[in-house]
Amino acid sequence: MRKWPLILSTLVVLALGGKYIYATLNRPDDRTLIKRALGDALQASKEGRTGGVVDMLSENFKVNDVQPGIRQVVDYVKNNHPDIDVKDTDPVVSGDTAQITSDVAVKVNAFGSPQSFTFKDAQMLFKKETAMDWLIIPTSKWHLSAVRVSTENLPTLPVQ
Repeated sequence: MRKWPLILSTLVVLALGGKYIYATLNRPDDRTLIKRALGDALQASKEGRTGGVVDMLSENFKVNDVQPGIRQVVDYVKNNHPDIDVKDTDPVVSGDTAQITSDVAVKVNAFGSPQSFTFKDAQMLFKKETAMDWLIIPTSKWHLSAVRVSTENLPTLPVQ
């Protein structure tokens, strides 16, 4: 009777270990990981799901060298559901950093009135940072560390 908990525990550890090894051996390339994470974050933004957006941001995320508070980002996404269209999502990867330079169209519904903005040659800078899968397995993930847009293209966005 006492052997069953030991056998069950061993099977769980083997299953988790097998999943980790399989995931490590079949990991997509960095370009694919960045494009997938960016796509997920853009969809979350459109739906107003703040968790998917915040998960993509680096701890020291900056826009034009200004670090917005996470609370500001959360409130803006939740209240305005920005629909962001990055025209070219193909990143240039160099080691643990990557960059996407693309025109970006942003549609928001601020205070009940729809508004659209286009940013020419916006730069999105990514960093590979350490993270945890299942709260216990160390891994690395790509996070958006900075966005740079021309100040000519930068409108004053209303915040609720």
